[in-house]
Amino acid sequence: MIQPYNPTRSKAWLERYLKKNYFKKKYDRYMWWRSYTLKNPPLSNKHPLRDRILNGDFDLGPFMFEIQLVEHRINEKSLNHKHEDTFREDIQLDKARRKRLQEDRDKDERTKLEDLKKAFVNELRITKEQYDREVIKSHKDLITFYYKMEDKFGKRAILSKFKPKGLRLASERC
Repeated sequence: MIQPYNPTRSKAWLERYLKKNYFKKKYDRYMWWRSYTLKNPPLSNKHPLRDRILNGDFDLGPFMFEIQLVEHRINEKSLNHKHEDTFREDIQLDKARRKRLQEDRDKDERTKLEDLKKAFVNELRITKEQYDREVIKSHKDLITFYYKMEDKFGKRAILSKFKPKGLRLASERC
């Protein structure tokens, strides 16, 4: 029998990977289609880009892996059903979950790429056009790309906008 979907990873591999790298979420009636969440919460924009990369803020989210799990579930249901009318009813929820996960994945990737570009432009002496030219070249991973761009363009001298509480400049003490 022809299966509706052809996931790239096996179900056992997906379950092991998600269990190792993500937390299983409790049921949330407002986001019922999501089953996993990140183990490391993302750092704020105030942290250096290198720390955010090493924390995994710009890594793939669990959405692609969850989509493949849903596709496995639909394939299993297609093998178990003999009648077309009950099959459609049984996979409605899975198809809705898959659609919402795809929308979340697209939104997540778009925001991560925009944040990454903004962080590179703010932290390194690089323009948006230079970033666009450099990012097209192939690199091993994101941290090696960061180190290469840091060596090539150098870091900006960023002054902190916030003064720690309780400290005063010498001119303010007089």
